[in-house]
Amino acid sequence: MFIQRTLAASLCLFPIVAAAAPALAPIEPQMVTIKAGQFMMGSVRAPNTQPVHSVTLKAFRIGKYEVTAAEFQRFAEATKYKAPRMCTQMASKRWFASVPNEFVDAATLQSLSKFEPATCIGWNGADAYVKWLARETGKKYRLPSEAEWEYASQAGGSGRYFFGNDETQACRYANVADRSAEAVVRRDFDGLEAREHTGVMPCDDKAGYASIVGMYEPNAFGLHDTLGNIAEFVQDCEHETYAGAPADGSAWVEAQCEARTMRGGSWHRRAYHASHRGAMPVDFIGALEGFRVAEDSVAPAAAETKPGAFDLELAQAQQAERARRAALAEIPRPKR
Repeated sequence: MFIQRTLAASLCLFPIVAAAAPALAPIEPQMVTIKAGQFMMGSVRAPNTQPVHSVTLKAFRIGKYEVTAAEFQRFAEATKYKAPRMCTQMASKRWFASVPNEFVDAATLQSLSKFEPATCIGWNGADAYVKWLARETGKKYRLPSEAEWEYASQAGGSGRYFFGNDETQACRYANVADRSAEAVVRRDFDGLEAREHTGVMPCDDKAGYASIVGMYEPNAFGLHDTLGNIAEFVQDCEHETYAGAPADGSAWVEAQCEARTMRGGSWHRRAYHASHRGAMPVDFIGALEGFRVAEDSVAPAAAETKPGAFDLELAQAQQAERARRAALAEIPRPKR
């Protein structure tokens, strides 16, 4: 069932108890350097993405992938992090509900992968992770600002999506609400409510729920999964419009934030335009939200990171998943 799948796939939903041992080193993320640049942030598509305004950004680095369950689990094990005990996720035919975050042994569930995004952690969990990562590595890791995220996701594109306007191609680039997602949620529950709200994308990526990171084609900057898979927390507090927003790409925050901004879409929704904004209360813990890391720019030589054991293991998992999907028949278009 999806409840088990979400809980086990995140592998970060439970306080881990272990005997005293040497400190565990972080799994450092694969990063992409984004050059300094200027862009027009926002769009006229929605009130909360206006006014459209010019933003000039310094160079920065951002995660090639969303932070995975395995990476977050390393943090939880190293710090004995007390993860939330409840998580809002699909739990019945009646859509979403908050259910206990009880650990399910991933070894007993063949469809699970530690290479899927970490979810059910909330904004505070994401923030705690990047602060630990920065402290342990001595590097300036953090959550990306909203402006950095939009600039990196858009990757210089000018269409509705970073790859253009043809929504039939969305499944090449993102894990979104498509025919496979609709089929598996209809099987396990009563179907995607996206069919009533925003519809289902007219394509099939052969993935039902969350996917192993990096399974879809990257944008022009080399980033994966900004269009779908799971929505991503950024640093910024929620703001109803861009009136008064920083023009230098920095995060827009206050001393007290009741909600934090979310960017990107998820496997549960149609593909969103890169300017789309959402938000979640700081204390909200859900199964459709995760994050990727950012880092202040560093000298090119220092930025080079050779693939580690985890990166090689991830590449093998991606290859195996591609082979699995290639063997599946495409779900046909529904008859009208």
